[in-house]
Amino acid sequence: MQKGKLYLIPSFLNENNPSLIPNQVTDVVSNLQVFIVEDARSARRYLRAIGYTKNFDTEVKMYELDKHAATQNCTQMFAEVLLGKNAGIISEAGNPCIADPGNELVAYAHLKSIEVVPLVGPSSILLALIASGFNGQQFCFHGYLPIKDPERGKKVREIEAAAQKGITQIFMETPFRNQKLIDELLKSLQPNTRLCVAANLTLSNQSIKTKKILDWKKETINLHKQYCIYLLG
Repeated sequence: MQKGKLYLIPSFLNENNPSLIPNQVTDVVSNLQVFIVEDARSARRYLRAIGYTKNFDTEVKMYELDKHAATQNCTQMFAEVLLGKNAGIISEAGNPCIADPGNELVAYAHLKSIEVVPLVGPSSILLALIASGFNGQQFCFHGYLPIKDPERGKKVREIEAAAQKGITQIFMETPFRNQKLIDELLKSLQPNTRLCVAANLTLSNQSIKTKKILDWKKETINLHKQYCIYLLG
């Protein structure tokens, strides 16, 4: 029996904007009836926003990832895929498996010889990288930095040393902790280190700025509740 495929489905970054989602994605999604998601309610909203018409109560199976589980119940989630149905993983924002759950599901798919099909869509990390002016051939994404000192300050200095070797360093923070992070960066980084802050990517208030730390210190910076990607180069 032929197995189904696992599609990796991109989502909006921060607000509904269907124009950001390529037609290939909407075409594929329109034929899927099995989804693996982080939050069923927001996944349904996203699917409706891009024109999905199937009945969620009678035609669709939606499995939620357990964020508190060390491993997911892949056997149950992939039962129909192994019987020939295609399925899709939907990220809460951007692309699946980058800074969010899903990678172990993809690993399981490979283990079971299920074809994995990544689909093109907005990625805050890549958008920030190509707009930063930093090295796009050598870069490292760290996800979230430690929340507390002295671990956070130590990590900032470590990635600054790597950036000084020409390897672009990329990291992120939750909107509610941005101000503490930017304060740490201004305190711990060298004056001539270049910092790019890419805020609210793809939104109407998008802002992307690359400056030396000494120039950032001349500004009044308010990033509270904004969606930010940070890069050192």
